[in-house]
Parts: sequence; structure tokens; C-alpha cells
Amino acid sequence: MNDREFELLDRIEENHWWFVGKRKILNALLARDPGEGVLLDLGCGTGGVLRNWMSRRPCVGTDRSELALQICKKRGFETLVRSDLNQLPFPKGSFDTVLLLDVIEHLDDDIAFLENVADLVAPGGRIVVAVPAFQFLWSKHDETFEHRRRYSAGQLEAVIRAAGLTPERRTYTNALLFPLAALWRILSYRLGLGRFAPETDFWAVPAWLNGLLTRLYDLEAWLLLRFDLPVGVSLVCIARRDGPN
Repeated sequence: MNDREFELLDRIEENHWWFVGKRKILNALLARDPGEGVLLDLGCGTGGVLRNWMSRRPCVGTDRSELALQICKKRGFETLVRSDLNQLPFPKGSFDTVLLLDVIEHLDDDIAFLENVADLVAPGGRIVVAVPAFQFLWSKHDETFEHRRRYSAGQLEAVIRAAGLTPERRTYTNALLFPLAALWRILSYRLGLGRFAPETDFWAVPAWLNGLLTRLYDLEAWLLLRFDLPVGVSLVCIARRDGPN
């Protein structure tokens, strides 16, 4: 991501339905076992997720963007490390939980990267990997944010296992909006109308609609406390590093 995208996130991340929903989904997925050790948000961006967790447990955020880290500091978070994803400056086994939220789809070699990240997790710790789902949903949004690919559930699980991690839970997310999202992306991109579409899907909506969409994520979070979802715009896998707790 470049500075323009981080400036956009700084403006909208606090209240925009997509990012509010993202935090609700993560809370639901980790509700049964939130963990107590140090959490690393790897590729923390402008800190929306960090703010969600910093009062609950020790947290560290890292990103290569100086602007993103400045925004994190402005939001009250100080435990930050500027680092390239391929040169992570942490000792092995430093973290109980590592968040990789919308990270590995940007990388050429997702397996090698996950292998390196696995070394940062203490035995028995977890990596939470969130990615965009389904290649047929490819759109201008993916191009704007420099994605390399989107994943199916089977593809993501294969990558996780190839990196030496054990998948514990795999579910699609952003599920309730999947039919509308699929229709929009097919019309705007697959049928050649992509030149008329916005560069990202993070456009502003009226306050009433933003509130309605946010409430839909309350329902999705309730469902995720009970079930894995069979389809969605995004995909999450919680993987365990084998070893004693």
C-alpha cells in the first residue's frame, strides 16, 4: 500500500462499516480463546485493529510505512516497529498470537513468508490469516491495493499446511454481503465496466446505510460464534504452531 491508501484509511477506518465489521469478525473468531501473551499485528497499517486489542493484552504493531506508524501513534499506540515484511526484527518464539490481516495476498511467495512468521510464534501459539476470497471476485479494488491473488478455502489451507502450520479453524467472512458484492464485481469488472468503477470499494455511504451495514456485522459475528460460514468475500484461517503450550 502507498501513502495515499493509508491517508484514506486514516479518514474512514474508525467508523466505516467495512472496518467496523472487520473488528467485529476478529472479536468473534477469537472470543473462545483470546489468548493472554503478546499479540503482533504484522502489517498493522493505520492501527484500527491494534486499538481494538491494546487494552486487553500486550500488543506490538509493525509496518514498513512511516506514515502508517505515525497515524498509529496519533491514535495513542506506541509499541511500534518499522520493518519490512521480509526482514522482521523479532526473536524466535516472541509472540502468542500473530495477526496477518490482508497481508499474504500482496506477496509473491506466501508460503516462504508464512514459514518465517511461524518462527516468531511460541510453540502452541497461533497465526490468524485473513485474505480476500475467490479469484472470480477480482476487481479494480484488488489492483489498487496491489494484490497478487485471491484465495479459495482449499488454496489457503494448502498454503498454511505447506508452511508447517496446523489449521484449526477455516471460515469465509463478510458473508451476508456476498451476493451483492459478487454481483457488483462481476458487473463492474468482468463485464468490461471496470473503467467506470471506483478505484476501491471503500467509498462513503450515507450514515443510515453505514449504520445498517454495521448492524449486519453484528449478525455475522453472532453466526461466527457458532458456525463456520460456507461463502464470503473474505476468508480467515486460524492456524496453530505445533508444540507444547
